[in-house]
Amino acid sequence: MARTKKDPNQQTKAELRAEFPRWSIIITNRDRWWATRYPVEDPATRRLVDHSVTALDADTAEELRAMLGEVDR
Repeated sequence: MARTKKDPNQQTKAELRAEFPRWSIIITNRDRWWATRYPVEDPATRRLVDHSVTALDADTAEELRAMLGEVDR
């Protein structure tokens, strides 16, 4: 039976996805952390909000978590 290598970032990635469910969390092959989401819709007008943030990138998971916390307030 082949052994699969566990990615040490998978637990952190899962935690970020659980904490910020509207965001897709991506780790690049250069160890950059990204979060992406669809544009936000204004519930009153049902139009997309032009100034909504749809992508973030950071050097570490902790930096990304802080950025997501600021954007999702």
